[in-house]
Amino acid sequence: MFWMIAEHLMGVKGLASLDEKIPFKFERNIGREDRVRRFLIGSVALIALIFVRRGFIFRYFLGLAALAGLVTAYTKFSPVYALIGENTTKKGKKKNK
Repeated sequence: MFWMIAEHLMGVKGLASLDEKIPFKFERNIGREDRVRRFLIGSVALIALIFVRRGFIFRYFLGLAALAGLVTAYTKFSPVYALIGENTTKKGKKKNK
């Protein structure tokens, strides 16, 4: 779907066929509670990043924590969960039992 829209907007032929070539589809694997936790952790890390004036490395890791928390909460997908086969959605919990 994304590549079809990109093909239409950019005028580059053949982008729509990329949907068929991508072997991995992003399935939601983060449930509501997990999503709220990730959002809160990402928000706190972002606020801390604004106020903390320590070293570069500390701020770098704080920024990574904020970015990872907020992006995974927004997309409802965690690559780490996908690698280990974890699924915290209601649908995923029913499958595992």
